[in-house]
Amino acid sequence: MKQKQKDKLADNLPACAAEFIKLVIKKMRYRRKVRRDVQAELAGQFEDEIKNCPTDKEKEQKAQQLITDFGDVKLLAVLLRRAKKRCRPLWRKALVRSFQVVGVIVLYFLICFGRFAIGTPTISVNYIDRLNQIVRGGRDEAENAMPYYDKAAELYVKCPKAIEKKFPGCSSTSCGVAGSWLTDFNDVEMRYLLEWLADNQPAFEMLRQGAEKTFYWTIYRGDEAELMKSDMMQNAMEPLSNYMRVARAMTWQILYRAYRGDIEEALSDCIVLQEFGGHLQGKGLLVEQMVGVAIEARAHRAIFAILEKTDVPADALKNTQEQLQNEYANLHSVINLEGEKVFWYDYIQRGFTDDGKGDGRVLRHGVPLVVKNTKSALMGFFLWTYPDRREFMAIIERYFEQAGILLGKTPWQLQVEGESQKWDEIGKECIMLQILAPAHRSVGQLGWRTKTMRLGLLTVLALSRYEKDNGKYPEHLHALVEPGYLKNLPIDPYSDKPLVYRKTDDNFILYSVGLNFTDDGGQVVRRDDGRIERWADEGDWVFWPVPKSQIKQ
Repeated sequence: MKQKQKDKLADNLPACAAEFIKLVIKKMRYRRKVRRDVQAELAGQFEDEIKNCPTDKEKEQKAQQLITDFGDVKLLAVLLRRAKKRCRPLWRKALVRSFQVVGVIVLYFLICFGRFAIGTPTISVNYIDRLNQIVRGGRDEAENAMPYYDKAAELYVKCPKAIEKKFPGCSSTSCGVAGSWLTDFNDVEMRYLLEWLADNQPAFEMLRQGAEKTFYWTIYRGDEAELMKSDMMQNAMEPLSNYMRVARAMTWQILYRAYRGDIEEALSDCIVLQEFGGHLQGKGLLVEQMVGVAIEARAHRAIFAILEKTDVPADALKNTQEQLQNEYANLHSVINLEGEKVFWYDYIQRGFTDDGKGDGRVLRHGVPLVVKNTKSALMGFFLWTYPDRREFMAIIERYFEQAGILLGKTPWQLQVEGESQKWDEIGKECIMLQILAPAHRSVGQLGWRTKTMRLGLLTVLALSRYEKDNGKYPEHLHALVEPGYLKNLPIDPYSDKPLVYRKTDDNFILYSVGLNFTDDGGQVVRRDDGRIERWADEGDWVFWPVPKSQIKQ
């Protein structure tokens, strides 16, 4: 039907006119309906001009003259198209413009997205190997205590149900000093305990041999996938729960030996636990270091239990204090973040392109690294303002440098210098660091708690030695330094003053002012069930007399 219409229009016109109209319509490149209307209008104009011409020749000449007047075909087509566009209804113009704007936005979005989707990272470094190099530090494999600890975990025999039933939760790897003092055991329970301890003697022996080694480092294994997604983390964490179980079993061994009267053997095993925990600290993954802190805390609480429940000879007190002092001196740090940096380096390697000169642009996988907040995410996406590889590497280096400085300052220094909130500031350049910084701050606090507990334990041992030699406790802590019971006054990291010490009628009280930086007179925080809240934000952290919650779980 449409073709017939075109033919009918062309029938009444000279050939030159029909051909001219056909070319104009073709070059308009517009909607079909509009082109038909323009075709009809042009045909009508030609018909009006030639209708008074009597012959075909005159019609041909007249049509040719009109074509000449119209001018260039292409220009005419453009003018006609513009004219038709101007004549469109307002609603149609608005609709068209809207579609055009949406189209431009979609196109720009695709271009922006393509910038992140196109390109591949260059995986040039195996960071599992790098992590192994960091923790090993070039030492000989024969110096590593890890094989002995792994063997101890392998030889561990599960706690009998009779013991678990008597002390619910005792089988947990996170419980404190096992159970209460052994006077609570009946004959049957004691038999179960002795059989269990006998079964675990090979594990304890491996633990002792490992503690004799000077060094410890984990041998990380895994595929070459992204560190955060590889099986390396699972492989590294798998033995840690077994380490805690062996440490828990040795705690029972310590309590039994002390209960039996073998005080020196019990304290010797406490030193083994201390060395075990210390070996895991200050290197590698944070989860390993935290397990090391937990094992050391178990050793500390066991020593406090022995000091409270038994009469420790003076030479055993001195020997234990000296061993602990030497052990603490060999521990460079409790918490170290060098291992954590390796994960960031690997993430950067996989989240950015690499131009071979240390720079590159962020890829889709790396966008979470460079985003600060919603606003920066949108601006970076549409304006291409995300940090490049070199800039983000500088951010990470700056963060871990500042984090190391904060970890090295005592809580009192941070409080006085107004840097207690500095963790929030150093992590503000990246949303992932904003999430990570509070966790690093918490593990840093855990490290200072451990150091404070060491001070408290050494001071209690020194005070006990003084009392053995002099028949009474000193009036102040300064009296411990000159005779050599302590090398230096124990300075509380939470007050920058000596630990608070007061002599009582026949005993003494020793404590740290704790996280509120205030001397509360030795008052502790208790839970609703009456138990002491250890390491509470309020109240003092009392080392002696031993809070009951430290030896009853």
